[in-house]
Amino acid sequence: MRSPRGPSSCRRSPPGSRSRCASARSCPTTFVFDSGIARVELEDAERFRPVDEDEGTLVLVPRRKSRSGKPSRLTVYFEGDSAPASATFALLFHPARLARAVDVFRFGRPEEPWERELREAREENERLARELRRLQTEDPGQGPITRLFARGRMKMGDPGVVFSDLSKSITLSPMNTLEVEAVFAYRYTPDVPEGGEPVFRVAVALRLRNPGEQPWTAAKATLTRDGEEVTQPGVWQPKPLAPLGRGFVVAETELPEREARGKLTLGLRDGQGTLGVEIGNVSFP
Repeated sequence: MRSPRGPSSCRRSPPGSRSRCASARSCPTTFVFDSGIARVELEDAERFRPVDEDEGTLVLVPRRKSRSGKPSRLTVYFEGDSAPASATFALLFHPARLARAVDVFRFGRPEEPWERELREAREENERLARELRRLQTEDPGQGPITRLFARGRMKMGDPGVVFSDLSKSITLSPMNTLEVEAVFAYRYTPDVPEGGEPVFRVAVALRLRNPGEQPWTAAKATLTRDGEEVTQPGVWQPKPLAPLGRGFVVAETELPEREARGKLTLGLRDGQGTLGVEIGNVSFP
């Protein structure tokens, strides 16, 4: 079986370090980790007998030989907050070669502050989405949902607020003076009068880093398509971005459905009109 893919490293024990099996078909492979195991994900688990897992040790026994030669993916998630959080292995049957014991050394390191902040931001977004879904299934007399109905911000059958992670799909302008670390798009649909065009309430939340020497505060936002302005969203920022500091900015507006479904460009400028961030390929779920 092959070594793992990823920042962890492994060492196979010499063939003579374990007793020989009757055949490679029934011989187990033992993974010994220097870190505790939180959970294991095994692709094509039916190709193996039940996995034996005990703290930092994992034993796999092939159930039968693979005729296709296709590797099975084994992902091990480690306990604790150190990085890397997981390691992935490619398990491949071979008629003559077998790793009976594999020692895996994690070489763990503490999370960088930006890694922790980004992870916490994503976890918070997921938590809020779960909480909203929970509220939607409860008694409609609940306060927050009732207020949305009363203000025409939600209707029967409406899925409510939804979001998508745009962090990997956006494009960045080379003129940006701020660093973009994460981008989330939000959308909910207010009540639409009969015969009216659907209008979305949309928002873009950006987690930014200020690499400069002066604080930065967003004063104006624009949404454009093909260089033409579509609208100027309102901007909210909890506090100025300190030099070498991180924070987030939210731009919110209403758009006709046909506009919200397209690809837009969002620009953020400070009070002097200096561009801080421009991101393309912005769309709403």
